Amino acid sequence: MTAEVRRHILLAVSALCLAVGPVGAQDRSASEAESVMRVAGTAVTDPLRSDALAFLGGEAPSLTGQEHLAQFLGHFRDLLLGGPLAEGRKALSILHFGGSHVQAGRIGWTFRKRLSEDRPDLIVNRGILPPHRLAGENGPPQVRWASRARWTGQRSAHRRHEGEWGLTGLEASALSADTVRLWNGESHGPGCIARVEVLNPPGHHWAWADSGADTLLLWTPDSLARLHGVWVKEKDAALVFHDLGGNGASTAAWLRHPHLGEQLARCPADLAILAWGINDAHMAPDRFREHRFAERYAEIILRLREARPDIEILLVTNNDSHYRRRHNPNAERVRQTMVSLSDELGVACWDLYGALGGAHSIERLREEGFAATDHLHFNRTGYELIGELLYDTLVRAALDHPLAP
Repeated sequence: MTAEVRRHILLAVSALCLAVGPVGAQDRSASEAESVMRVAGTAVTDPLRSDALAFLGGEAPSLTGQEHLAQFLGHFRDLLLGGPLAEGRKALSILHFGGSHVQAGRIGWTFRKRLSEDRPDLIVNRGILPPHRLAGENGPPQVRWASRARWTGQRSAHRRHEGEWGLTGLEASALSADTVRLWNGESHGPGCIARVEVLNPPGHHWAWADSGADTLLLWTPDSLARLHGVWVKEKDAALVFHDLGGNGASTAAWLRHPHLGEQLARCPADLAILAWGINDAHMAPDRFREHRFAERYAEIILRLREARPDIEILLVTNNDSHYRRRHNPNAERVRQTMVSLSDELGVACWDLYGALGGAHSIERLREEGFAATDHLHFNRTGYELIGELLYDTLVRAALDHPLAP
């Protein structure tokens, strides 16, 4: 028995003992992420047209450091106004990092949906597909995985897990090689796949074949299968929005990724949206340390810029939440810390906390059918609301962006 196989067995046993990894081991917040309290639709999630969201008008969404998104906003404006892509210009690429809010997949889904409605002639791509559901976790419902092998998952957010993580924060593995069937939920006709890139630790290999429609077959010659994610690259894509979230993920967790820079260097990225913080601050107020939070964020930003020097960065403040059934004041401290980082590090900051109504807004959002019962997460309609607000914020910023001379 090789050391690699022994390592995998130990990790699999650990995952079973901790009830993390097997299919069905999902908490209440994961199931509520796809529950719908009302009929979803643009009017429901639009503060300008929804009576249930009229209270959001008291504190307008705020984008600080907009000047630090100049390149992205210029290209995004061109897409919105219907101009053709510049000759040789690759798809505009957005990496959305965060915790369970991002892993649920509905924020990115709503962003892509809105752009597709505004520009139906454009191909808008989902990007990297982390193998959450293959490892038994919740993930975007449109993405499905199937395999006869038994897979387990190692998440960087879990302190007792070990892995060689990269962009996705998840390493799914199986002791036996098997063909994996992947439905990516996006079909643009036959031959739409230009290329597939499989993210995995160094020394592991995968092959793929397009099985038609939205189905992809993957297999590995290795006796031990290890997988970080699959990037289905579509022909003529104009914008790619990657959902790169992990349940429980924090700034500290993402600093445990040895292959983050290496994989990012191979992934074109115009904008990185960094939405970690809700898990960093989910603790008693006297335990939260702003300076440690800021230091970890600064280290992550440094690593991103080392891998992609031209990348532009947007921080997202925490939503209001409860800790042990009481209002958690740490969200306001996260907002102040991120605004300071915007000035110090030359990044932009979107104040989601203010956009959703500020302090104690989570109670109102729960009452109106947008937030989950834990007063921390959201249901499907709530995540779609956040996606709508993010899209509208970047659209307004792009249309206000000055034209190049």
